Amino acid sequence: MRGSVSHAFTLLELLLVVALLGVLAVFALPDFHVIARGQQLSESAERLHALISMCRAEAMNETVRFRIQIPPDGSVRVLRQAHPLHAPHLYITPRVAWARAAFLLEDVWIEAIQLLPEGPPPIRIVNERLEFPETEIEPRPVEEIGVPVEIDFEPDGTMSNSLRCVLRDSRGFGLLLTLDGRLGSVMIEDWPPVPPDQLQRPEPWPVPEEPDYRPEDYE
Repeated sequence: MRGSVSHAFTLLELLLVVALLGVLAVFALPDFHVIARGQQLSESAERLHALISMCRAEAMNETVRFRIQIPPDGSVRVLRQAHPLHAPHLYITPRVAWARAAFLLEDVWIEAIQLLPEGPPPIRIVNERLEFPETEIEPRPVEEIGVPVEIDFEPDGTMSNSLRCVLRDSRGFGLLLTLDGRLGSVMIEDWPPVPPDQLQRPEPWPVPEEPDYRPEDYE
């Protein structure tokens, strides 16, 4: 009599399923035109949080590097390696629907970014708040940075950097998102508002032309 064989899920499969469910739950909401204006900021923060989890899981699943790119206009793009061996420095837009979604809603943009120290923890959690010791919160306006800020997700699940970013909406309200790339932790908290008449949304950044990637050209 043959014995029965049980099949267990691997940690990677479970991580991917959790990430997919999180992203689907976030992006399956009604279109931003019917979302109340006052909810766009918090909704955008949750979408960005879900996107970070999704890119990390997809990098591990496909064994290629994924990248979140934040241009100087405060928008968000997703890219992936064309091929980890034949074209490791060429990045293209993933050919899946979620990678072309609106990660930030219409009236929301990333206003400022602060890159954080690299290396292993220690980190501190004080009053349920993620802190980087001896690091002041001093985000820099994205238009002053002048070049896209990139977060790379490696096939082993690690991330290239840690950062803080300020999300702002057209009402002047703000949220601070802290990403600890060492642990993959994300924290979202309130950020001081700005009077609407003092808002300065960055000018649109030219979208680069998509590389003409044909796998046979790199084999």
